[in-house]
Amino acid sequence: MSRTQLWVNVYEVSQMFGGPEEGGWFFDVGIPAWSQQALCGCHELAEGHDDTCPIHHLIVEAQKFMEGLDEGWDERFISQDADEPEHRGERVYGNKELRVEKVTGHAYPDVWPHYE
Repeated sequence: MSRTQLWVNVYEVSQMFGGPEEGGWFFDVGIPAWSQQALCGCHELAEGHDDTCPIHHLIVEAQKFMEGLDEGWDERFISQDADEPEHRGERVYGNKELRVEKVTGHAYPDVWPHYE
């Protein structure tokens, strides 16, 4: 049975403003927050990883890690003016993403998109 080295990666995903074209557009930016590797012996065509696979256990560990991540707001945009009602300002996209990949976690996109 062959084994494949895989990484379980957790990303914090935000949205960046791409440009004003066609009413404005945004794109996702992922920053790795957690990354662990293990050897997987599961069959390549399998839908998932069974309980005996180390990847399965890393996925469970990653999900617990994700529960502790804050989906907060970008504090720079919270009004500090006492005369102005508090507002939460700009939303940090706040998504968390779990991926099983053949490479360690890395920031994406590699090349920032541009409007053509």
